[in-house]
Amino acid sequence: MTQAEINQAAADHGFLDPNDAVAISFWIISIAMVAATVFFLMESTAVGGHWKTSMNVGSLVTLVAGVHYFYMREFWVQVHASPILYRYIDWSITVPLQMIEFYLILAAVQPTISKMMFWRLLIGTVIMLAAGYCGEAGFVNAWAGFAVGMAGWGAILAEIFVGEAGKVAAGGDRVNAQVRGSFETMRLIVTAGWSIYPLGYFFGYLLGGVDDSILNLIYNLADLVNKIAFCLAIWACAKTDDENWARLSEILSAPTGDGLLTADGVAGGFDQAARDEAAAKLIGNHSRVLIDICNPQPKTQGNLKRVGAESQAHVDQMLREVARRLLGRRPGAATISPAVPVGGAKQAWKDTAAYLAARTQSTEQQCPGRKPDMSEKAAAAFLAVVKEVADSA
Repeated sequence: MTQAEINQAAADHGFLDPNDAVAISFWIISIAMVAATVFFLMESTAVGGHWKTSMNVGSLVTLVAGVHYFYMREFWVQVHASPILYRYIDWSITVPLQMIEFYLILAAVQPTISKMMFWRLLIGTVIMLAAGYCGEAGFVNAWAGFAVGMAGWGAILAEIFVGEAGKVAAGGDRVNAQVRGSFETMRLIVTAGWSIYPLGYFFGYLLGGVDDSILNLIYNLADLVNKIAFCLAIWACAKTDDENWARLSEILSAPTGDGLLTADGVAGGFDQAARDEAAAKLIGNHSRVLIDICNPQPKTQGNLKRVGAESQAHVDQMLREVARRLLGRRPGAATISPAVPVGGAKQAWKDTAAYLAARTQSTEQQCPGRKPDMSEKAAAAFLAVVKEVADSA
């Protein structure tokens, strides 16, 4: 058989035609979505606690898209027409999940953020997708569907640029650089990346100026960027945000060889087991500790004075310095430079120490009904180092 005959036989039996760029793009993107799902799920185990939910939701986005792309690919190969229904079903699930991501990354650092922000994004998404589908499927006037869909997209853009979401993201110290970077990248994708869809609707469907092959190829490439790159933005910032703590964790878990290790400063007055236990508790739970210290609306222990959310970055810096000193002279610890508080960080360090001194529990009698945070020896080592770090500010 000649290559032309092979190609024709493949097409006749529902296999990929080497000359069909659209079908090939469906295949590549469906596999890419599956691969991205596995990647995001695996990476969710290696990032900070406040990023895990965002990573898992991101994996749902690519998983749902991957499944739908398998069906869209078969539809295109068999029917050779736009899989409008499958595409909108895909969008009706993945786009709301992407909107949830905006809420999740902000709520992790700003617990008081309004639930209405989530509902505004969700309602805008539903309006955009429902109107677009009804217009393309012929259930309503195509121009009316386009206009209402654009209004829904406009509501989303308004929320993430000038609404509560945009204001929280731009709130200075309330949002660290990693969260702000993730938010801005995601916002760019929702603005520039998503513009491809209404442009395709306008030029391809309303004006009929673009044939189905070109339109679906563009949509496929847009989905590749708007879904995988959207989640990659979250992953990249999560890895950057957790890098300092990951280094501390590596030092703690690395073998130390024979003999006991010493430590400098007040930590040297405690045995290695106590220091290691305190360091492990802090490093392993640093995200929750940070959120607890800076939580403006705590559900428990409201009598304790917490540190303002605007000082979250300074609190995180102090906690890392405490962990560094608890690690003592472990191999690799010398590569981490001591943290030095500047300006407002000094008061934040002192306020953090005061909170931890009142909050840390080493016996059940201190707070009946609540499990101790660590042993008495570990708590003594922890609080001594906390006080030393605060006194140095």
